[in-house]
Amino acid sequence: MASSACPAGREIGRIIGESTPVTSSVIFGSEVMPEAGSYVMADTPKGCVFGVIEFVSAGNRLLPSSVESPESVAELVRELEESRIRSLYFRGSVRWLSYLEDLQEGRPSLPKVPPPPGSPVVEAPEEVLERVFGSSGPGDGRGWVRLGSLLTSPKIEYRIDVNALTRHLAILAVTGGGKSNAVCVIARRIVGELGGTVVIFDMHGEYGDLGLGDKANVIERPGINPLQLNYGELFELADVPPNATNQQRAIRDAWSAVMGMLNSGRLSLVPSRAGQVSYVIELLSEQLQRMADSDYNGAEGAYNRVRDLIDNYGEVLRDDVPLQLEKVIVPGKLNVFDLSSLDERAADAVVSHYLRRLLLAGKEAKRSPGRRYPVPAIAFVEEAHVLIPADRETLTKYWAARIAREGRKFGIGLVIVSQRPRNVDPNVLSQTNNKIILRVVEPQDIKYVQETSEELSEDLAGLLPSLNKGEAVVFGSMVKLPAVVKIDHCKEKRGGRDINLVEEWSRAAQPSQTDDLRDRLSEYF
Repeated sequence: MASSACPAGREIGRIIGESTPVTSSVIFGSEVMPEAGSYVMADTPKGCVFGVIEFVSAGNRLLPSSVESPESVAELVRELEESRIRSLYFRGSVRWLSYLEDLQEGRPSLPKVPPPPGSPVVEAPEEVLERVFGSSGPGDGRGWVRLGSLLTSPKIEYRIDVNALTRHLAILAVTGGGKSNAVCVIARRIVGELGGTVVIFDMHGEYGDLGLGDKANVIERPGINPLQLNYGELFELADVPPNATNQQRAIRDAWSAVMGMLNSGRLSLVPSRAGQVSYVIELLSEQLQRMADSDYNGAEGAYNRVRDLIDNYGEVLRDDVPLQLEKVIVPGKLNVFDLSSLDERAADAVVSHYLRRLLLAGKEAKRSPGRRYPVPAIAFVEEAHVLIPADRETLTKYWAARIAREGRKFGIGLVIVSQRPRNVDPNVLSQTNNKIILRVVEPQDIKYVQETSEELSEDLAGLLPSLNKGEAVVFGSMVKLPAVVKIDHCKEKRGGRDINLVEEWSRAAQPSQTDDLRDRLSEYF
């Protein structure tokens, strides 16, 4: 364990009150303007400890809360200025993260001894921050990508360990807080710098190829080959209620009969052309019709549901979708499923289908290396509150929960993205070991995130409403230390910005305007 004293630095305050190895209260000098998120040091009998300022408040000992009018405040301020009495003070709390020497050697160790009350608190110099976070720090090399820079020290870059994403990640913020920008930064760097395999389930069609060119595979018409369906997906698309056991049995029996005929050669598979109903699903419909004619219990209701399925989701169930997973989710590329044209039920079926196949392929690859899909892969699920909701069951929720529990062992990382944290399933959210939390203002959301995040203290959570766009509290196993970060701007993301309504109305009102309005609006989407 480290035992050295802290490096020289600017003293900014003193520890007051009761101090613990985890937190200390600090009174800052009257000339100091401390910032939450800044890093500090203090000496203990066992060595120098390194910590982060989590909370700051300001007060004036001559202006207590009992002051009753703004006029009296103004008068007191004038008297203070004339007398030059320094009554302004700043208080704060510091969370101690590690002994500094151990941290710089790449083996962070939680302090066991607190800095005594009265001890000086020293601002961490830039050279210390560089050794802790920068290129000379531990754990660098392949596997680490830049996320942004420290908010309070913009020269110090902040990176994440991509290997730790198999312990999963949640990106949370209000609408417009910068979630999709964070997704863009991470996805681009995993693919562009590490040659990784990334999947983005894009609910609003806002990502495109992220400027990656031939390293991107944008799937504009996401679909499922019916031969790769499982029964749960078939029942979901056909809207078969869980208690409709007769209809479920009829579909199972009809499907088995169709597969039996195809496998035995009694029927030849004739892939449907673009725009046509899947040949396999038509065979299922015809088989259910024959069963209904023979009074098979539940077959008529099942037939009607399959006909509705054909009407509603014929564009999703397509024979032209490749059967091999690697031809849909291309290894070493950014794979974007543009789900913007699908309703929630169809999107749920598509997302769950490929999450299921990724997990099962990972298991198969571990059993038989070289025979199956080359994992690992990182899957981003946008609008997680819709696809992985807290209050109802969905197919995506089931497979997301499976990946959250098992994915680490098979190289599948899950990233959930949402602007409504409290509506995301808590079992899945709590299993995301890593968090990027941008601006969150709703108290219920903040409380919910705290309850599902062991590392988010009450003081750190108090910062969330004051964050600007693109600023985030980041913590978890993917980072060296928790920090308040300014995430890099990803200019390659094609959409997500607010439409300038007034400008577009003005353009539309000009008769001489010849360019297509839809083309202009495409820059937003």
